[in-house]
Amino acid sequence: MDIILTGIARSGTTLSCSLLNKLPQCVALHEPMNPAELVDLDFPDAYLARVASFFAEQRVSLLGSGTAVSKARDGRVPDNPFGSAPATAGLRPSTVKNQEVHFEKRLRPDFRLVVKHPNFFTATLQTLLTRYACYAIVRNPLAALLSWHSIQAPVNDGHLPYGEAFDAGLKADLAAEPDRLGRQLIILKWYYSRYATLLPRDHVIRYEELVSSGGRALAVIDPDAAALAEPLESRNTSKLYDAGLVRRLADPLLDDESIYGGFYARADVEQLCAAWTQCG
Repeated sequence: MDIILTGIARSGTTLSCSLLNKLPQCVALHEPMNPAELVDLDFPDAYLARVASFFAEQRVSLLGSGTAVSKARDGRVPDNPFGSAPATAGLRPSTVKNQEVHFEKRLRPDFRLVVKHPNFFTATLQTLLTRYACYAIVRNPLAALLSWHSIQAPVNDGHLPYGEAFDAGLKADLAAEPDRLGRQLIILKWYYSRYATLLPRDHVIRYEELVSSGGRALAVIDPDAAALAEPLESRNTSKLYDAGLVRRLADPLLDDESIYGGFYARADVEQLCAAWTQCG
């Protein structure tokens, strides 16, 4: 079974891949495709053909040699692709790169192959749904914003290059917004609205439930995940985030619940604000 996984940037999509890779008949690849090679393809036919070809190529490789292409660190898909330098020392860089990853498991021909890309898969979700089972990971919007402000990535400046490349409306909206936080709020609303409009609710997994369940929330993707009991800890109040930004980032979220598409409520943002106060 070929499965598409997407989600809000910094919402736990890479963690989900790491957890799915613990299952006996599942391989999850972290951002293995080069979106630049897809942008100029005829859409949707050539685009879908290239995605299908990638799945097929990785299946052959995994069944033949146990290897597949994925962004990884030291030959493994990590639970977090960014470094752990404190925010006060500068923005955290990505520490993964595309490489051949060897998966130590004996796979049946019908194993689940999950390919994860947050941005261009979100932009092309409606088309991907015509061929694939699709799932998304979301996170408390305040935590997502705090994480974006801690990393070296285009979303830190309020841009998603390959989301914009596949969604002209998103590109125009971001180009028209001069304020960095304003652009980030547009991006947040774009993510949530895509999933609310296109996906069944049970195909959208909240990061908080992923963590509190020890990974069992992923059973909707692979039933074997029901046996997971990983000791996971929420990073919604991570010391890597800038506590001084909490109120500034929270205020526009509290003013406009429509941003988070019904996946969270105003109370969820308020509770996370209160948790940051307690941490301080």
